[in-house]
Amino acid sequence: MAVIPCPLVLKISGAKIVPQSNYHSGNSVKIKLLPNTETPIAIRKTPPIHGRANTPRPLQPIRFLHMAAQNVDSTDDRISRISSSIRVIPDFPKPGIMFQDITTLLLDPKAFKDTIDLFVERYKDQNINVVAGIEARGFIFGPPIALAIGAKFVPMRKPKKLPGEVISEEYSLEYGTDIMEMHVGAVQAGERALVVDDLIATGGTLSAAIRLLERVGVDVVECACVIELPELKGRNRLGDKPLFVLVT
Repeated sequence: MAVIPCPLVLKISGAKIVPQSNYHSGNSVKIKLLPNTETPIAIRKTPPIHGRANTPRPLQPIRFLHMAAQNVDSTDDRISRISSSIRVIPDFPKPGIMFQDITTLLLDPKAFKDTIDLFVERYKDQNINVVAGIEARGFIFGPPIALAIGAKFVPMRKPKKLPGEVISEEYSLEYGTDIMEMHVGAVQAGERALVVDDLIATGGTLSAAIRLLERVGVDVVECACVIELPELKGRNRLGDKPLFVLVT
């Protein structure tokens, strides 16, 4: 059976170019300029396709997020600034995954501040005592929100990361299970909590965080994420808990 290489050309607009050595191994990326332009492109070799006709593929853009979530004012200029700063990397960390890269948002101080401000504006008057951040990128967005609204920040961590006595909650992954842990005594019954992460996909980690907090009597007010992947229907796993996101 013939093996036909199938290159895919990806045009990057307005993104910083990362050296080839920094990309995930197995999907080589080379940067060059289009003739007579200053626009960089990345050429990525996709895995060989077996037994298919050698049909050329059209240019496919590396996608940036551009749609405001339904519960955000899409006319707010901050939303477009946030969405345009989030880069999507194909086939990372493995083939078939479109990785939502918020590190490019963090490189833009104004977009990063806009992100925090939008969350703070929503939660500053909701009497929230606890901001629970999910490891790891919930640790980026959670603490500045907590400081701004006068709440404490509680890290929700992977197993064996917290040094004190912990309470644990197991949750399902696509293949197997994982565990989320929180320090005993970090929260008190009757406190009102906001659960923060960068992204909701299948909703497994957010639902585990909700269960963990509710087991000790905490009222989970809402979950907040920068990005939602609605096609994965993660919000369906949150039960009756509301979800607030900025871009989808």
